[in-house]
Amino acid sequence: MRILLAIILTVFFTGALSAQETGEPMPDFNPDTVFIFKSPRPLVTVPPSERVFDNGMGFHLLMSGNGYGFGAFYSLRINKFLNAFTSVYFSGARKSDEFEYYDPETGEIIIPGKKNRLYMIPVMFGINYYAFRDALAESFQPYFSAGLGPTFILANSYQKDFFEAIGYTQFHTRFGGFFGIGADVTANPKAILGVDVRYYYIPFGGNGIESIENVPIYNFGGIFLSLNFGWRF
Repeated sequence: MRILLAIILTVFFTGALSAQETGEPMPDFNPDTVFIFKSPRPLVTVPPSERVFDNGMGFHLLMSGNGYGFGAFYSLRINKFLNAFTSVYFSGARKSDEFEYYDPETGEIIIPGKKNRLYMIPVMFGINYYAFRDALAESFQPYFSAGLGPTFILANSYQKDFFEAIGYTQFHTRFGGFFGIGADVTANPKAILGVDVRYYYIPFGGNGIESIENVPIYNFGGIFLSLNFGWRF
């Protein structure tokens, strides 16, 4: 009887175990998609020298054959090698052989033969191309530049007092352009400090306009040396 009972139990459990299907194998990794971790601060800090500031603005200090001047500019980064900009200058305009003399009789500074005071305001739209951006140090980035735009030329009589002559100022608009070379000379990504040299071609046309009597100016261009400083944002 005991032997018969043992045989029945053995057959029952063997059948039950064989009736169970084999489960799927356990995956090597079971990601938890319920909870997502987000760091409260950047996991990687970008060094200041690698940060990109797209726009910039600042000022020019100018020196040319016309004397000294000043200006302002605004630039926009197009890509790694190319910046677009607009700039405006204000400078006197004159013949290169104009010299001032002291008149002992009147105690005034005069320019012999001077007929008109002339001023020029070039408004240029151009590009700076940084051809060696990856080849040189960050503290020295040379570029080539070119631009076009209108120039406003102002003229008033030298025979009148300076303030009185302002009310008789004549305005002329001429179109021209420039090309040049320059360099940024700071590694600070938020600062602009550099120098450039531009050659402007601004034809007046017609009979020109006189600064010295009977010696008209036909081209208000020439070489301009500029010190540039400002900030990026």
